[in-house]
This record gives sequence, C-alpha cells and structure tokens, in this order.
Amino acid sequence: MNARGRIAPSPPPKLIKADKVPFVGAYPWNAPRPAISKERPLTRDEFDQGQDALRKIQALPFFLSGIFSGRYEYLKESSGGLAAHRYLINVFMPRIWPRIEVVQAKYALALSGRANEIFTDEAESYRQLAGMNDKALKRLAMQITSRLFTEYEEQSDQLLSQHNGVQAKLFTDSAQQKIYGEVAGAARVFNITPMHWQKYCKRKLDMRSAFSSIARLVNDEWWIRQLKAQRTQWRESLLIAVGEVSLQKSGYASKQAIRDVRARRLANMEYLKSCDLENIETGERIDLIDKVMGSISNPEIRRMELMSTIAGIEKYASEVGHVGMFLTITTPSKYHPTRIVGKKTDRRVNFNHKWDEEAFSPKDGQRYLVKIWGKMRTAFKDNGIKVYGMRVVEPHHDATPHWHMMLFCDKAHRQPAVDIMRRYALQEDGDERGAQAQRFECKHLNKGGAAGYIAKYIAKNIDGYALEGEIDHETGRSLSETAAAVTAWASTWRIPQFKSIGVPTMGAYRELRRLPRGVSIASEFDDIVEATRAAADGGDFAAYISAQGGANVPRDEQTVRTARQVIDELNEYDEEIQKIIGVYAPHLGTDLIHETRTTKWRIVAKSVEVAVHPLNLISASGAPRSPVNNCGEVQKGLRQGLSPTPSEYATAVMKLVESGNVRWDEPDVARVLGDAARRQLPAVHNHQQSFDSSKSYMLAPSARLTQQERKKMLNIKHDLLINGITPQNWEVVALARGATVEYNGKKFIYRTEDKW
Repeated sequence: MNARGRIAPSPPPKLIKADKVPFVGAYPWNAPRPAISKERPLTRDEFDQGQDALRKIQALPFFLSGIFSGRYEYLKESSGGLAAHRYLINVFMPRIWPRIEVVQAKYALALSGRANEIFTDEAESYRQLAGMNDKALKRLAMQITSRLFTEYEEQSDQLLSQHNGVQAKLFTDSAQQKIYGEVAGAARVFNITPMHWQKYCKRKLDMRSAFSSIARLVNDEWWIRQLKAQRTQWRESLLIAVGEVSLQKSGYASKQAIRDVRARRLANMEYLKSCDLENIETGERIDLIDKVMGSISNPEIRRMELMSTIAGIEKYASEVGHVGMFLTITTPSKYHPTRIVGKKTDRRVNFNHKWDEEAFSPKDGQRYLVKIWGKMRTAFKDNGIKVYGMRVVEPHHDATPHWHMMLFCDKAHRQPAVDIMRRYALQEDGDERGAQAQRFECKHLNKGGAAGYIAKYIAKNIDGYALEGEIDHETGRSLSETAAAVTAWASTWRIPQFKSIGVPTMGAYRELRRLPRGVSIASEFDDIVEATRAAADGGDFAAYISAQGGANVPRDEQTVRTARQVIDELNEYDEEIQKIIGVYAPHLGTDLIHETRTTKWRIVAKSVEVAVHPLNLISASGAPRSPVNNCGEVQKGLRQGLSPTPSEYATAVMKLVESGNVRWDEPDVARVLGDAARRQLPAVHNHQQSFDSSKSYMLAPSARLTQQERKKMLNIKHDLLINGITPQNWEVVALARGATVEYNGKKFIYRTEDKW
C-alpha cells in the first residue's frame, strides 16, 4: 500500500558551539576587531533644525553661549555628530531655551508712547546689557542721560511757552510734577523705579522732590550704578535658568558672581589701603583701613555683635518669662527653578517646570516673604500679640531665599502666633505636594539654647567661623567654603541677611558705645539714660533692652535715640544731608543733645613724601639717574588718587630746560609739562555739549591740531614760561596755529611753515 501525503523534512543538524579560541600572536593589534559601522548622516530637516539651534546659541551672551557651544563640540568630538544633534534637539531646545526666553522677556524693554520716540537707538543696546562690558555700559548710560536731559529741556520750554515765558510758572509744584511725570515715565522703561515715583502716583510730589529725582535721572554716574546692578542680576538670572546655580554646579551663587564679588571687595580693600582719614582741624591722619576693620564692616566684628545681640535677646526673654520658638518659612515651589530627586546618597537636580511660567528671581522670592510677613504682623497687632527676636535670610542651593526666625513672646501667645504664621505661610499654593511639611516649620526652644541654635546660620552667612568640618546639608560641601557663595548671593541680589524684630534701635546702642568707657552722663541727663549708657558700655544687650523700655516699644518712647543734624554741605543732587551727631532723650526734650562725633574727618589719599629741589627734583623714592628721573614716580602717585602735578614742578623743570641740564622733549619732562597744561583745562559738562556725548573726541575734525602743531606747543610753553608767562591752553593752541597773542604789551607770534 502506497503512503500518500507530504513527507516531513529531516531536521537540521544541531548547532555546535565551539568555545572562542583566544588570540595567540606576537602583537596585540593583530587581534580581530569588531566591524566598523558608519554613522548615519543627518537628514536635511535635521540639519536645518540643528543650525537653527546653533544660531540661537550664538545669539546668547558670551558667558552663556560658551556653555552650550562647548557642550555641543564635546559631544560632537567624543560621541559623534548624531549625539551632538540629539543634545540640541532633545535637551537644549525643549528644556533650556524656553527658560532663557522667559528670563529675556522679563528684562526686555516695553517701549511705548513717548519713550518709543526717545529711546529708539538705545533699545537695541539695552538688549545686550547682560553680556555688556563696562565701556559699553558707560556709553549706554551717557546716551540715556543725554536723552533724558534733552527731554527735560523740551518739557520745560514747552511749559514756558504756554505761560508766555514767565519763569516763575516753571518753579511750582504742579509744573515740576508734570515735567517729572514725562521724564521719569520715560526712564521707567529701563526697568528702574525713579525716586519719589510713589509720591507722584499719589499726587503728593512737591517741587523739591521732583528736582532731586530728575537730578539723578540726568546724572551719568547714577545710571551707571543702576545699569551695573541690572546687568549683574540679569546675568545671574540667566545662569539660574540654565541650571548653573545648583548643588551639582555652583550652590547659592554662580561662579562668575562669586568672582565678581571677590574682585569688588579686593578693589575696595586696595582703595581703603591707599587712603587716610584726615582731621580737618588739626591735620592729623590715620589709616582708613584700620578704622574700617575696627567697625562692623569687619565680618568678624559683625558676627560677634550679632551673637551678642541674640544672646542679649534670649537673656531678656528669660528674665521676663517669655518663651522662644525657631521658625523656618520658605516660598511656594513655583519660586524654585530646580527640584531635587533621589536619596541623600544619590541626589540629582531636575528643572522645575512650575518655575518656567514666571521665572521668579531670588529678589521676587524675598518680596513674597516680606509680603506675607507684613500680613503676619498686621494679624499680630489685631490680636494683641507681641513678638520680638532676630531674622536670618539665607538661600537654598538654587538661590531661592528662605527665612529662619528666632522669636520670643508671652507663653499664652505662642500657639496663636504659630497658627497665624502657618496660615499665611500656606495661603498661596498651600495644597501643593509637600507644602505642609516644607513651607512652614516651628520648633520650641529650650532655655539657653537659642543663641547656639542660630549661631551656625549666622556664621554660615558671614565668614564661616568655627565651621571647619561641618557639612552643608544643601550642597554637601563644607560650611566654611559656602560662606563666600552666600555673601556673594546677598550682594548680587541686594538682600539684607540679618534684621532684628521688635528690639530697640541698634543705632543708639552703637552711639552710646562710642562714649568714653566708664564716664557717666547722669549729670547731663538722668539716671535712666545713664543706665542705658552703662548697659551699652558693658555690652549687656539684655540690660540695654530693659533700659530702653523693653521689647516692642515704639521708637518715640525709647529712652535714648540718635540725634541727627543737617550739615551745611549739599550732596551731588542738591539735597540736604543729615548726619548723626550724638544721642538725646525724648522724655527730656530734643534740644538736649550729647555729641558723640565732635571731630570732623575727611577721606584723603595717602601722601607721598617728595622733596622738590629747584635743581634736581630729588624724591624719596630713590636716587635719580637724571635731574627729572622721578617725574614718572609723581605720575604714578597721581593714579592712586593724588592731586595733579603742581605748578612748582613745571616751573622747576622749565628752569632745568633753560639751563640746558635736560631737554624739553624728554618723556619725563613732557609728562610734567603736559600735566601742568591739563590742570588748566576747563571741565566740560556732558549736558552742555551740542554733540553726541557718547563720542570720545572733544573737537570737530576741522578744529583738531596737526602733528606739527602739537609738537610746537611744548616749545611755545617753554618760551612763555621763560618770559614769566603762564599761558592758558587755548592761548597755546592759538599760537601754535599762527595767531598773535599779546601779554603785557608784548606780542608773541609763531609762524606756521607752509609746505605746500
């Protein structure tokens, strides 16, 4: 019988897996290698997307573009072009670029109305402020000042024309209020708030206040300071947005901000070392740096004063039977640019997308905390609750501020005070995840532990004293190292780190400590004032609080207050200056003042001992190689802030030239004569110039001297000085051009050579 149907095929033989034979050879490079695969090229669309991202990176300020272009080049070299392209498309464009755009839009100019007509040219320059150097910034400040001054003149002329040229109509509150509104309103487009703007909005601006504010708006130096502050904060905001300020990069402040603050402080120290304090009456001089380092400007003294203040507050609270609490208040999560994920051993930082909508800066976070604290204080007042203590502001690792407060109050008021603070701390976004545990925290303090509890926060925010070996839980680094970053953060964002709450003024405390040690003032005032002085003299802040009337006493009811007096001099904005002169007791009248500052001092440059001799100009800096060898040393002293070369130098040098000991065209001689000539140049006010004040030249091209005429000027000065004539600069210029000038009946003329 024949079988029908399909016949199953025979199964395949089993795969025999042989072990890999190890390579045996003389040279390892002869071993077999895996096949080389060629990287996939980018498509046209991918290439265009990458180029668009690179163009956006190149358009950023240099300090920012270098970060991303460097990352792109590194990936391109180490992992190939495809990996670098994926970084641009999958990381930079969707995650980083939107955050940059939000920050840039926050600082952008909002030109409209009259401001759009005035600042059309300056708008483009202002967009580059974050990456602008000092020279360009000063030029921009001068341009803004010039525009505002022109606007002020136009508004004044327009107002005068409406009143038929009667100038008395110009000097009224209503007239200056109108002018101020136009000028200050135009200036506000540069993200600044002019002085007395709130008064203007409330229609309470007077003529004197309007003048003071406008004087600042047309001042170059004022605008330079404003723009520098904006540049620093704008730059730091961008670095925060891209994640350069975090525990993985640089905690609390960017590396650039830390370097800038350190450089400014070193420059300030060099300036202080180069100056003296001079007694105006006696001429006595002392080193300025010694006085500064002996004040609270010295971080060590500042820290000791704060610790003494905190210990005194705690001692006073113990004496009156009050209880203490240590509170921590922080901002909602939308104020934080980053968030930490992972455990303590493996923490990493991710972007917080809630922050992307508003791009809140640390300054915005501080304003939020101040706002809710104002609400808390109002609620305390409404409920008859009185608290006092100390507040410390410090940043999180991503620069977002939070508050630590050591507060004391009556035991019956503690729980109501805590409930009020918790309610307002969680009023905004209080239902978000983690808000109950993170946004508000309160710990009760045991007796004698408050100063020690807050000491670490004070040292961390000043100089890192006694924190060697302590680890910062925010960044995982040494607390002694993070002190520089925290102080740089406070300086960049202009946030006050420490503030007393409800205690008597520190100004009177410091003024009383200026009085001679142990010298009573009871005969001049009374025993209550003497008790206040004795407490301050002994550094007993608890006794000082009691002598001043206790905590939460209004300033007008305190025992001792600082006395101020208007001095004769005006500041650069023609405003009166009030200076502290001593102390007075309000309960004894404001006329009875005990002066604590009787000596008047002024800051002067350190003197350089230079003995001028009419024959050899011997100086104290060393033996000269020629009779005028040390003229260069005199010029070097000028750069440190000394007065210009005096006319005696020029006279002595001219006598040496006349005697033939030196030549008039030697560099040192020319420098001395040039300094003497420059001293006679009139100061040019920028607002009186009819041309663009940002230009560096002072004369039109047709009015400039030729090279031959400039060389001839030294000969002319020499000739005139020999004849006992000290010429003005314009006279020397006129003579160099061939004009005739008459001095005491004698005519001088220096013909020009006609080479044509």
